[in-house]
Amino acid sequence: MAQIEAKGQSTNVIDRTGEAHRHSRMAETNVAYSISDLLSALELSGQSWCYCDLAERGGYSIAPSDAAYFHAVLHGTVRIASASGEVIECTAGDTVILLSGEAHALRLTADSPAVSLDFLRSEQGVDIPPSFPLGQGGVQARVLSGRLSISLPSGATRSSLPALLRLTEAAYAVLQPGALPLAGIGLGSAALLTRLASLMLTAQLRAHPACRQMLAPERADPIGQALRLIAGNPSANWSVERLARSVGMGRSNFAAHFTAQMGRAPMEVVAESRMEQAAQLLRKGSLKVAEISELSGYGSEAAFSRRFTRHFGISPSQMREKARGQVQVVETLPGWQPLLSGNRAKDTATRLRRRTAKPGATLGRGLFKQ
Repeated sequence: MAQIEAKGQSTNVIDRTGEAHRHSRMAETNVAYSISDLLSALELSGQSWCYCDLAERGGYSIAPSDAAYFHAVLHGTVRIASASGEVIECTAGDTVILLSGEAHALRLTADSPAVSLDFLRSEQGVDIPPSFPLGQGGVQARVLSGRLSISLPSGATRSSLPALLRLTEAAYAVLQPGALPLAGIGLGSAALLTRLASLMLTAQLRAHPACRQMLAPERADPIGQALRLIAGNPSANWSVERLARSVGMGRSNFAAHFTAQMGRAPMEVVAESRMEQAAQLLRKGSLKVAEISELSGYGSEAAFSRRFTRHFGISPSQMREKARGQVQVVETLPGWQPLLSGNRAKDTATRLRRRTAKPGATLGRGLFKQ
């Protein structure tokens, strides 16, 4: 027994040494690395999987986190809206991976309420994915959703990856038809689903023309990297410590360098990015203030409204009404054009020229003509 344990320990040591050597080799900027080197270091892990059955007016939202989210529509049609403002419609057979971890919502229709799905707020350790009924009446859509941790090549950042990646034939080519629905049945299905999701992501990125640029290690620019992380997912649960750790710096050292370079503290920039994102969502007018509050990283709508009002000088509701008023003004402008047609338009133009003409302007033109 002792010999077997010793042999297993030595094997683990060799595996860890080889893994560390591969990552250190990829971290060197002057060493050429292949696509296989990059993709072999890309991995999804975790066992947080569930089914969501959407009935009439069914929908669910997912709070921002540092995880990646996998959504496969098995039946029906679902709208997916992300905090960045992107909205896509997915039908049966479509799969989307949100690599940014930003807040997003899945709905049966545009006006369906999206309740918070607490199951995917944190990492779970399920064996068989549970099912959650959402809405009222018969099931109209079924979605397989997973929360997964993502590992990238050393030096690569998630900000270089697409925030929302819609899988194409390149990802499905590595699977048999119906592989995902079958993989979710029976014991051990959570582990199998994670392996399939990682395989599909690898195949999709491999087919992407910018794969090397997305996964290649970046040159050291920790402050610029932090800004890209914030801009890519402002609603994430950022803290100074988490930002510093994401760019490989200590907390105090990162805070000092960030403030010196940007003239503002890290969390001030995070708050400003969240407010700008919230303002864009309000101007579009398709989401409620409570939903925008959650998509912007605020657990309390009241706290979000106070911060928004302090930043812009008007409340979220006032900004929405203002945006709607501007749209109405633009729509009604063409209605005034007939009033200025024909002689009335000429008379108005003449009066404007007389009001704006400077003394002596007419005399000057006459002299030049002579």
